[in-house]
Amino acid sequence: MDTPDFTSGVESAPASDPDHPYGSLPASSELGGEKNFALLMNQFSEGRPHRTPWVGYWWPYTTNGVANGRYSGGASPAGKYDAARGNRTQAQMWEVLNHGARVPGVQGWWGHCNGWCAAAALYPEPIETQRVNGVRFDISDQKALLSEAAMEVSADFFGNRVDWASDWSSPKYDDVVPAQYFLVLTNYMGKLGQTVLIDRYTGDQVWNQPLAGYRLDYPKPSDYLGQDARAPGVYRILLTSTIWWGRDDVDPDALTLPFTFEPNVHFEERTLRMELWLDAPVVFDANGRMTSSGDIVLVREGNALMGGVWRNGSGLLVDAHPDYMWVPISILKPDPSAEEPYTNIHIDIDWLARHMTVGLDDPSVIPSPVAPAPVPLPSASPSFVPRPRPSPFPSPRPTITPGPIPSVEPLPEPSWVPTAPPSVLPSPGPSARP
Repeated sequence: MDTPDFTSGVESAPASDPDHPYGSLPASSELGGEKNFALLMNQFSEGRPHRTPWVGYWWPYTTNGVANGRYSGGASPAGKYDAARGNRTQAQMWEVLNHGARVPGVQGWWGHCNGWCAAAALYPEPIETQRVNGVRFDISDQKALLSEAAMEVSADFFGNRVDWASDWSSPKYDDVVPAQYFLVLTNYMGKLGQTVLIDRYTGDQVWNQPLAGYRLDYPKPSDYLGQDARAPGVYRILLTSTIWWGRDDVDPDALTLPFTFEPNVHFEERTLRMELWLDAPVVFDANGRMTSSGDIVLVREGNALMGGVWRNGSGLLVDAHPDYMWVPISILKPDPSAEEPYTNIHIDIDWLARHMTVGLDDPSVIPSPVAPAPVPLPSASPSFVPRPRPSPFPSPRPTITPGPIPSVEPLPEPSWVPTAPPSVLPSPGPSARP
């Protein structure tokens, strides 16, 4: 089996690169998996992760992030953490200064959605109150602190973040391309049962959500468009998909409802339509089932990745296909010596796993009273919320057509496959809800 390359094909970017705001997320990562369209559709037309990601809250900067005391009677998750650690840490103050309302240039959509996404994928959902050194950690406190600790992760990353609201001409706006979207869903979630995370906002704002499941409508013979006369060797087929993601605007103490491939108060859905390109014809039997097909075409043309066309409507939609997709592997500890660390340097993921998530006292410290959460000061910058489309609405982009499949010699391909996320909680720990 060939090892496909689902990437943009660029070198790894430094942590300061604006395309990669979550620490050491590489710009390219390769996946050993399947590329045959018929095989993937026949086996993995529907998928969900082994454990459904839990819903949560995005803890916006404009209300001081996890130093917000609104949900625990005036005490914040960060303040409780400091108290349980004998005030040897300054998590609450760090949060106010670095993830708070007075951060220079703060925007109304800035928050902890990426940390919540990663935590919801890597950790079982907190389902009961815990006490550590006499400090009560409600479900909301536990979810908040896990979300903060997971702000920086190692991950497989697909696509590039759109930088500017008017970045319509950039190839970044077109990725993830349909080929990447299809292959990541079917290989990572369908085949391996891993949680896939997306930035659901195609434009410059970032709204990360963990996918709870996907469904691909089985194509009919009428969806097969045949060979493109402009691109010999490229065969086209139409495909409709539905994805469901967990919400981050629910009550912070909420326990996640069962996921049933239907939208509800905890899960939203979106239907996406696309045209995929294959390197050989699709053959249907008399019952309309595909018996064979080509592999998904994903090639580089200049500085753009080509692999199908989104067909979600006319014009340029900023809230349509994912801007990028990522699969978290493990949480990274913040570097206290970094000039601008992205994760709260006082919140230790190992301490959370040893004590908070299992309610085990820490005898190495003398607990302190919980300090009240500071009241958020007015934001220094105006707040903005996502719009369904830019204003003014830009003119439609030119229709993308496939070119001939390049005949260049292939590069050596890696032999590794994506690893399952590690188990990061000690045993025994809180059991995940079904």
